[in-house]
Amino acid sequence: MSITRCQHAKVSPKELLNIQAFELKRVLDFEPDFLDEDAEHEHDSTVSSVSCRIKGNVNQAMLSKWIGRLIQEDGANLYRYKGILAIKGVDEKFIFQGVGMLFNGNISDMKWGIPEGERENIFVFIGKNLDHEWLRECFKACLVTKELRFKVGDKVQANIGEYTDGTVTELWDDGNAYRIELDDDEKTNVYAPIDVNSYVRPRK
Repeated sequence: MSITRCQHAKVSPKELLNIQAFELKRVLDFEPDFLDEDAEHEHDSTVSSVSCRIKGNVNQAMLSKWIGRLIQEDGANLYRYKGILAIKGVDEKFIFQGVGMLFNGNISDMKWGIPEGERENIFVFIGKNLDHEWLRECFKACLVTKELRFKVGDKVQANIGEYTDGTVTELWDDGNAYRIELDDDEKTNVYAPIDVNSYVRPRK
């Protein structure tokens, strides 16, 4: 047996064909009733799948926090999951997939090619004891649904351990709600991933 390493299941067909991965005799030795049409097969009623297609753009920071918590708390019940997502402020598609607590996701080199308002997120979860409505609602909570409080040029305070004066220079830069230039000698640039006071607030 050999192991072929790949990403997103990209493997040359010649690596998969004619390798005797499925041998009927071996299967019948393990499961004698494999070919018996009248044989009874047990199905776990607690296993289900939930899929969803939702228009909109996702706040990357909120999505990362939710996925991280979901995997940590329910990873044992997540058999398979995958999706293609639209990240606010990012022109390329975010593709993710995972099994249990093994998660892989990144921004691909595939551009959307359509206006931001027409992008559609697609995801599928397969697992045990899944709360379908809860998963949909949690994902919807990651969508950007309102206008940002500040605009480019606004004077704000960014939380970098302590609130520090700065100026908003970009909106939705690389998936972050704000890019802020601090009022220091180095003109340090920092990000506020979410538009809440714990990251950025009006200057006092």
